[in-house]
Amino acid sequence: MYYVYIIETEDGTYYTGITNNLLRRLKEHTSGSGRGAAYLRMHKPKYLVFLSECEDRGEAQSLEYRIKRDQKFKQSLIGPRRDIREVIETEESYLS
Repeated sequence: MYYVYIIETEDGTYYTGITNNLLRRLKEHTSGSGRGAAYLRMHKPKYLVFLSECEDRGEAQSLEYRIKRDQKFKQSLIGPRRDIREVIETEESYLS
């Protein structure tokens, strides 16, 4: 299972990524460590605004590519803002 996600930053820009471990990746992005995306070290992540599950890496990469290339499509996907730290806490509680 892979996930495609869009994060809104504090300055209102968006970051799109894929992962096979959502909790780990969101923690990396918010920690400010070298393991998170370089873009998010400069633009602090604030909200998770889109999340989609994909069956395999190829499907996830195709969706990510389309999101990054088609701004109207990206805007159509952006939904309610979920505080990224609350998403992490919720995901952790599911694993406990």
